[in-house]
Amino acid sequence: MRSAKEDVPLRQKQPIDLVSAVKELHMLSSQELGKLIRDADNDTIQWTTSNGSSNQVDVENLARFLALHLIAKLLSSKRDEEFFRYLLGGIRLLHGLCDLAPRNSKIEQVLLDDVKVSEQMFDLIFYMIIVLGDSKQKFITSSHLVLLHSALLACSLYLLTAFVSSQWHELALVLLAHPKVDTFMAVAFAAVHIDIQFLQARLLAQYTDAGIQSNLAEVNRLCQHCEASLQFLQSLCQQRFFRERLVKNKELCGEGGILLLAHDIMKLPFCEESYLMAVVSRLKSKVLSILLHLCEVESVSFLDVAASTTGGLNLAKSTIFQVLELLKTMFRGDLNGLAAFSDKTYPRGLLQLNAMRLTEILSDDSNFRSYITLNFTEVLTMIFLLPHAEFLSSWCSSESPPSEEDATLDYDSLAAAGWVLGVLPSSDVPESTFNACRVPRTSYAYQRTSLLVKVVANLTCFIPDLCKEEKDLFLNTFLQCLQKLLPNLLYGAPNDAEAERAAIVIQNLRSLLIHAGSLVPGFLNEDDVQLLRLFIEQLERPINRESNIDRVKEGNGRGPDSPDAGSRGGNHNKGMSVDSALEEGNQLNLNGNEDPSNSLPRQDQRTDVAQNFATRGVHESDENAQNVETNGLESSIMQSEEKQLRKRKRNIMNYMQITMIEQALQNEPDMQRKAASIQLWADKLSLHFPIFILQGSEISSSQLKNWLNNRKAKLARAAAKDIRVPSGGDTTFTDKQGGSGTDPVSDSPESPDEFFAPSPSAPQLQICSNRNPEGVSVRYEQGQYVVLTDGQGEEIGKGYVHQASGNWSGSNLDESGLCVLDVTYLKVDKWANLPHPCDATGNSFGHAEQILGLKRVLWDSSKLVLQQKPR
Repeated sequence: MRSAKEDVPLRQKQPIDLVSAVKELHMLSSQELGKLIRDADNDTIQWTTSNGSSNQVDVENLARFLALHLIAKLLSSKRDEEFFRYLLGGIRLLHGLCDLAPRNSKIEQVLLDDVKVSEQMFDLIFYMIIVLGDSKQKFITSSHLVLLHSALLACSLYLLTAFVSSQWHELALVLLAHPKVDTFMAVAFAAVHIDIQFLQARLLAQYTDAGIQSNLAEVNRLCQHCEASLQFLQSLCQQRFFRERLVKNKELCGEGGILLLAHDIMKLPFCEESYLMAVVSRLKSKVLSILLHLCEVESVSFLDVAASTTGGLNLAKSTIFQVLELLKTMFRGDLNGLAAFSDKTYPRGLLQLNAMRLTEILSDDSNFRSYITLNFTEVLTMIFLLPHAEFLSSWCSSESPPSEEDATLDYDSLAAAGWVLGVLPSSDVPESTFNACRVPRTSYAYQRTSLLVKVVANLTCFIPDLCKEEKDLFLNTFLQCLQKLLPNLLYGAPNDAEAERAAIVIQNLRSLLIHAGSLVPGFLNEDDVQLLRLFIEQLERPINRESNIDRVKEGNGRGPDSPDAGSRGGNHNKGMSVDSALEEGNQLNLNGNEDPSNSLPRQDQRTDVAQNFATRGVHESDENAQNVETNGLESSIMQSEEKQLRKRKRNIMNYMQITMIEQALQNEPDMQRKAASIQLWADKLSLHFPIFILQGSEISSSQLKNWLNNRKAKLARAAAKDIRVPSGGDTTFTDKQGGSGTDPVSDSPESPDEFFAPSPSAPQLQICSNRNPEGVSVRYEQGQYVVLTDGQGEEIGKGYVHQASGNWSGSNLDESGLCVLDVTYLKVDKWANLPHPCDATGNSFGHAEQILGLKRVLWDSSKLVLQQKPR
């Protein structure tokens, strides 16, 4: 950054009155400023000042020297309200010029193409944020100064998108190339933290100070600026290379800067006013999203860095405690009533989903697993103590309560700054608008349930080499929590009510186990289900032994194996007992998914849980503790433990990513030998990772190379055995002895054919029959690969059949002759109009991708051409 002495000679050369220009021209909108420039003679703007005198400035000089002028003000001026107002006016004028640059060649040449001016713009923004991030902001004593500070920060950050790029991956790369990027990261988070502290004070005082309560508009604007600034940081953290650099920042990660920000945001109070309620929820959702992205970094473990010091570990635990308290509140439904009577609703972000995702990650990390066990098990106990019908509707159904809605704030810097400066009245400032994206209801319900299962599985999994002291910690803590609620259950003579509630816990867990089996492999891995099964088996023994639940079941006929116990199981297993449904579900899992190893090892390398399970407890003869409920459970465990419980793994790619790489391999079959191609495609695949799709993630080059090598080995071994690689991800085959075995290559990450596996939300085979114009009967099945054509028979794209019959988004597919397709390749522009738009897809392929995370659309069956599955 240039010193003040270096700036002096340049300032002396300026033949213009920049002070007057800033004070007068910042009040103009970009349209008004553009008209003034178009009407100028010889590119010289002329205007009448507020005192009646005339003034003028050359457009090119204004664009060239404005940033340098504002830097001089930052260095020399007293920091008071007038100082902030002047700077915000200057930043607003720069936003107006950047807005006009694409339509004015001279402004574009100076602001966007002149390297020296670009350097000055970076210097201005970086130094501005340094000033705003100063923790000794004692001069900010009024509510209006708080507004000026927050608006100046947000407008300064978004000035980067105005003159560098509005594409976040491009902006991130430019910032990473700047020598002061580490300083920028540190001061940007610090400045946002200061504004959050201001907001916290205002919200706490909102309903205790009548004067503050009366000016709700100011609080709403402060919320808007804070959300915009935090969203800016979140968008940068979504870029892999940026967050990898961020995790290595000692001040932010090693010394707890990011965790301090997260801690204070999670402590923000919820308010009854609908807009404030929603914005606080979105702030919490966004900061949790930042933490989740940092946890994805592979080169350096963010959680290891955070826990590397005693102070950092305590701060991390304090932040986690706020997350767990939030989940406890949300599971109780305490937030549902807030703002319920408002005439307008606002998107609240993916708050519960992000909180559960972070809890799942922490429950699988050796630094925090015991903390999660001790502080979250009570919440799990309360969940499993819910009445059975309520538990089924909340956790074992695709029709869960309405899903959350993610939202990106459309921040208008010119309007926001104009309102704070008094240039625009409230009536001229548009209300906050959002690009909302609601997670499909079924997908949301399945993700929520799968995260609950994963938390239980993580806490159940015992790894002696890493956590000897955690042996049976989760089980014992769960039993202790049960004892607090049912004091006579384990160490006395429980009454009928306590015994019945204990039976409900087991009944709920068994229903969850059945439902979890249907979520493999789309949302869960088989080992997650097996660990849930292990926990149920461990929990049943002490409860059944001490509580004499059999007596209660015999007395009231409403135990888990009663005839009507399974009849309320939602969409499956109607009319079956829980045990019958469990055994059937287990057999389906055994027949359809004998090897869960098509995924990537998790960060925590674990020992073979199946062997531990086999050697402990399962083969012990304890006739008194076993009853008819556990027979089906333990028999299925003994049948599958050797095949299904391997090291815990995650899929590295979702079906969209797999399809993309499969298509690329058709043109470049030896990609695994080319490091540049691998890196290129790793980056491309990482851009196709919707936030609400749990399976799949950003891909590193080493992961992709490993996947390619394993794919090649799988195909080679299949060819050597003279068998055809089966579709649908099924890796079983019949061996020479006539028995059923497992493909030895299936231990590799993800079968390349997993893309063609049916969706877990619709496991039954669906067929539709239609006739093309020539009268030939055409039948399509779910999972078939097809070519999309237009009315003239020209190819538009490719994809596969997601649903071929029944109802989808209000359309009867059988009567209308339509299919639901997941489009993986397009020859036309993705914003081209769809022939059958609907609420679920919008009007174009691009809209569908924004709404659903993938290009899922309705298409005429007669305009599809069946294609052989790509290899």
